[in-house]
Amino acid sequence: MGHRTHVVQVIATLLLVAFPVALASANTPPVAQFEVRSAPDGSATTVVLDASASRDADGTIATYQWIFGDGYSGSGITKTHSYPSQAKYTVTLLVTDNGGARTLLSREIDLSSPLAAAADEPVAAAPVVGSNAAVGTRVGNRAPAFTLLDLEGQSVSLSDFLGRVVLLEFWTSTCPSCIAVTPYLEQLRLQYEESGLVIVGIILTVQSHDAVEFLESHSYTGFVELLELDPVNRPTKTLYGIQRVPHAFLIDRTGVIRYTGHPGLLTADLIEPWL
Repeated sequence: MGHRTHVVQVIATLLLVAFPVALASANTPPVAQFEVRSAPDGSATTVVLDASASRDADGTIATYQWIFGDGYSGSGITKTHSYPSQAKYTVTLLVTDNGGARTLLSREIDLSSPLAAAADEPVAAAPVVGSNAAVGTRVGNRAPAFTLLDLEGQSVSLSDFLGRVVLLEFWTSTCPSCIAVTPYLEQLRLQYEESGLVIVGIILTVQSHDAVEFLESHSYTGFVELLELDPVNRPTKTLYGIQRVPHAFLIDRTGVIRYTGHPGLLTADLIEPWL
């Protein structure tokens, strides 16, 4: 580990101590993003750091803390900083929201290369941490964990999707309402997939090949489809308290339920705040 990297990590740790988290059970951590641009004066060693693309789905960002990578630090949503030479530096941004949750993002910039290329190459982003909200099936609860097999026989866990917004649907191919709402789910997938939405279906049909045939015949191949562990007793359905199908849960990037109900009622204004 290089000396500069060690220094960055030490300073980042000090920042986290200086800005402790106020644990809020349903608080979603903010998303840290920043751009690096050339300074208006045209200097090869002066850059503008802009964190205005950072966001917080359920509140506001309270502080923006910067570690420039050359021994200096600063604060503010945008900062202009001059470096001592045209070399490589690791810039670190720490954003803290009004609920005390924080996210770190580090990126290496090379001042000897065009900044446009350097700005698109994140070196290390802090992983999304699962919420510490109480486990349950209501809005504001952390969605119950499960591991099921997909259609290829591979194990898939709900935790695999931390960092993405999950539309979790329980359905059967013998349910007319389930069949009728599938084109709408495909529409949501096409509209929001690039923004981080993934649609995960749990097939409750006893004869699962009927459900698979339906999906394939209509080219619904973009969903992540999972098979109930026991299609007769349906333990995952029981775990989520499902009384009738189709039933959907919208789960945010940290695993917290933000909607529960019929998938056809899951409108854009309910989805977009969490993307």
